[in-house]
Amino acid sequence: MNDFVLDCSVAASWCFPDEQTAYTNGALRSLRSGQHRVVAPTLVVFEVTNSVLTGVRKKRITSTHATAFLQAFSKLPLVLDDTCVVTDLFGISERYGLTAYDAAYLEVALRLKLPIATLDRRLSNAAFDAGLRVYQPVL
Repeated sequence: MNDFVLDCSVAASWCFPDEQTAYTNGALRSLRSGQHRVVAPTLVVFEVTNSVLTGVRKKRITSTHATAFLQAFSKLPLVLDDTCVVTDLFGISERYGLTAYDAAYLEVALRLKLPIATLDRRLSNAAFDAGLRVYQPVL
């Protein structure tokens, strides 16, 4: 089973050529294939949009590129999960030293018992400490 939880650090990298890696592109290929269930908290939409907006404001990408990327991102077969319990987020944040935002990704991964695709070291360490794996795409 190659299903996984996708976090913003991986998803946002797809917009910026200098941030793409074999790892992030492998996760994108897995998502695009439609053969894997790829899940993220609804928060990912806001975080990816904010990352892209920041890229435009810092003149890393054009508004045209940003708009095209966000349109393509919205068409990916990503399952958005909005089943979050605030007290669970707080407990996960407190236990693993995460922001509530990062805890949202870990909460989904814990609840669904899925590995997490992330570039965030703190989140990957928390996933490991919680008994989860970090997703490893076929490269």
